[in-house]
Amino acid sequence: MTRQADHDRLPWRTPAPSLAARTNRSEERKREVRRHLGARPQFPGTGDRTYSDVLDAYHGETGLPLADSAVAALDLAWRELMHTQPPDEYADGTLYHKRQPLVLRDLAAQKLFGRLAQPIDGVPGVRVSAEEVIVCPYSSTMLLEEAVATLARPGGVIVYPEGLYKSSGIHVEKYGLRMQACPVAPDDSFKIDPALLASCLDYFTERDELCGVLLTLPGNPVFTDYSAEELLAIGRVLVASGVPVICDMAFDCMVEEHIPIAAVAVESDDGVRRLYDQVLTITGNSKGYNAFGPCKLGAACSGDAEWLARIRQRLTISFQRESTHLARAVVEHTPESYFAQNRIRMVEQLDRAHRHIDAINTRLGAKVIRPLGSRHGMFLTVVFDEAVLGKAGVETSAEIEDLLLAGAGIDSVALDRTGSERLGVRFNVLAPRKAPGRESADLVDELFDRLEQLLSAIQNGLTYPKVLAERGLLIIEHAVGQ
Repeated sequence: MTRQADHDRLPWRTPAPSLAARTNRSEERKREVRRHLGARPQFPGTGDRTYSDVLDAYHGETGLPLADSAVAALDLAWRELMHTQPPDEYADGTLYHKRQPLVLRDLAAQKLFGRLAQPIDGVPGVRVSAEEVIVCPYSSTMLLEEAVATLARPGGVIVYPEGLYKSSGIHVEKYGLRMQACPVAPDDSFKIDPALLASCLDYFTERDELCGVLLTLPGNPVFTDYSAEELLAIGRVLVASGVPVICDMAFDCMVEEHIPIAAVAVESDDGVRRLYDQVLTITGNSKGYNAFGPCKLGAACSGDAEWLARIRQRLTISFQRESTHLARAVVEHTPESYFAQNRIRMVEQLDRAHRHIDAINTRLGAKVIRPLGSRHGMFLTVVFDEAVLGKAGVETSAEIEDLLLAGAGIDSVALDRTGSERLGVRFNVLAPRKAPGRESADLVDELFDRLEQLLSAIQNGLTYPKVLAERGLLIIEHAVGQ
């Protein structure tokens, strides 16, 4: 088969639906369903169990406390600020510079990007310096937006391997770019397929539309393990394309042995090429460190100094000295042991969720739900048996999301929002909640009990249209904006 014939049968030849439109539709529909559910809705569990209220497995907070040492440091920082007695270095115009405070850039290089310097044997790694880091207050999302803005041009395309942050479309498409998913391996591993990625990048390069690649590693919605050899294969494709790469590494601290793609170097016709010189790695302290509000910051690093300069020029939001001082306290005083303990908690919780899945499949006599990816992080992404969905009258992941909310009171993330056409949803199984601030790992038992009751009812004839009719709702439209 020729390369052109191969292209002809691949999905990226058809323009992809707008992820921003899918996201906005999802959010609007959730609000509509909640209005119809009323103030204190009731939902059945198995047996005689009944549950009240919507169970939120949609949100992205971990529900974990700050490290004790970070809490103590924050208490001191707050006292210093409240009583206007900060340390002498607080007045240093370089350390606490409002646009790019050196103290935060240095901490980000050492801690947020420290894993780049210490990958496994056979991967050279990169020791990031403060000069190769840019920071912004509150969130890494602003860095993502400004990085995308530096790549945007009319008719441009950002390619991403299937599966990314649930609201990425809003942050990318605002600049007029089109987002195009490249399917990952079709099995449940959800791994990037280097051959498919190369073919996809070639296609848009030949059309002079390719602006960049957006990666989400180690993963969201699906956490995936990659060996050094697998990352090298992906790295060769990216180096051969020469295209700028943005890597969202926000969940790095949640896995034990993740190898950052920017730490990889590959042989090319021009000699050894560092991915670090082609990749902008973005992270922050909100997830792994569980920072909040004014204590949060975003950070990005790259060996491409010119790209960093263009992003820095666009970053007009300023740190206040107070927010620098608070963010510093969190990053500086969170030990590695804190991440290790949290990773153990997450794996235990994912194991708990997997046991529920196995038990449900056993009791229902079929593999009605399957998990994707590896047992790391805070999320569990599941796909549903197509025969069960057909019996329920469900055709898309958006309808699964809708059915779970209306029929079981489970708020989740449809995979179509993440750029995947698989028939599934993402759950936060680390910290489901009934309301913000009321996260509880134990609610995962209730989550799967509600889910099992819904699946059992479907086996007994319940359908998606029936569930909506009982709530006074109409079926959502299949089509989304282009």
